[in-house]
Amino acid sequence: MTEKEQVQQIINKYNKSVANLSENATAKEFKFVMKYIADEANRKQREIIGLDKKRNSETSD
Repeated sequence: MTEKEQVQQIINKYNKSVANLSENATAKEFKFVMKYIADEANRKQREIIGLDKKRNSETSD
């Protein structure tokens, strides 16, 4: 199972609610979801400003 699938499963478990997630999730689940969100935000920002060499080289061809 990929990280994205794991996060989706956790989010669905708490009815897609950040409030439910923060109040009822285990510390491990909450940390896992927040880390995934932060990593995806950072990846997207790097892609937008051109620091992500992998994505940048794909669009240059």
